[in-house]
Amino acid sequence: MISDLNRIVLLGHLGADATQKSSTAPVTFNLATTSRWTDNAGERQSRTEWHTLVVFNNLGKYAARLKKGDRVYVEGELRTNKYEKTVAGETLKLMSYEVFATQIDRVAEGNSSQGISDALMDPPSQEQEAEKVS
Repeated sequence: MISDLNRIVLLGHLGADATQKSSTAPVTFNLATTSRWTDNAGERQSRTEWHTLVVFNNLGKYAARLKKGDRVYVEGELRTNKYEKTVAGETLKLMSYEVFATQIDRVAEGNSSQGISDALMDPPSQEQEAEKVS
């Protein structure tokens, strides 16, 4: 029996090159995921969500090479940051969300649904991940 689970899976495009503020800081990047559907009037609709990703250690070395527009598959866990901000003398309690990535893999562009399926069903092992970094 699973007691608790905090897992997020994303497939999307980088909005900008991955960045790292210093050699010991985590790598961060923003990932866009777009949902598309047809509404009741038959009109195509879409909505893009932006996700902030944080990557540490050896996986961070791989992530640091990601560039704007790269399509990537990401697994990780959702983290919540709570903070306060004062605006016009009023203190607001705010929250932000980040995905702490535990797996990242580039996915080839194109209409190859098989490639996407493979990435989702059989993500790379830790040994394969280590080969990417070296």
